[in-house]
Amino acid sequence: MISFSGTEPFPHPPVVVAGRLFDAGWLAAALPDTTVVSAAQDRAVWTVKPQFAFAKGTLETTAEVENRTPSSAEYRLAIKGVGAGASVVAKLAIAEAEGGSAVSWTAEVTELTGLLKLVPKGLIQAAAQKVIADAWAALREKV
Repeated sequence: MISFSGTEPFPHPPVVVAGRLFDAGWLAAALPDTTVVSAAQDRAVWTVKPQFAFAKGTLETTAEVENRTPSSAEYRLAIKGVGAGASVVAKLAIAEAEGGSAVSWTAEVTELTGLLKLVPKGLIQAAAQKVIADAWAALREKV
């Protein structure tokens, strides 16, 4: 399917970064342009207006935290919109780094449904990379 990965620096110790990023409720509230529907440490639901020209309306995202350890966590995301949806698995690992922490992450789109199946993979990847970069910038600012 479609995969993304990277490493993001944070100027805080790993325990602080993990305490935030491994909390689904905090994450939902910290992401840009979201409206939180429900928020708890292990599960959050939010809505967002997509920044993709090929997706209109509102997307509802449900995020569940799995396999949480002090230094890693896995998110399962279900994204639903009118006539389209996606399933994503994201994995985060936090390590101590000079000046704070480094978050290594991967995200894999495991399923596209509805109209998203018709959108070229390259277009989805390019649009998502901008959204991902904006999300990391917002998270870094709020940790």
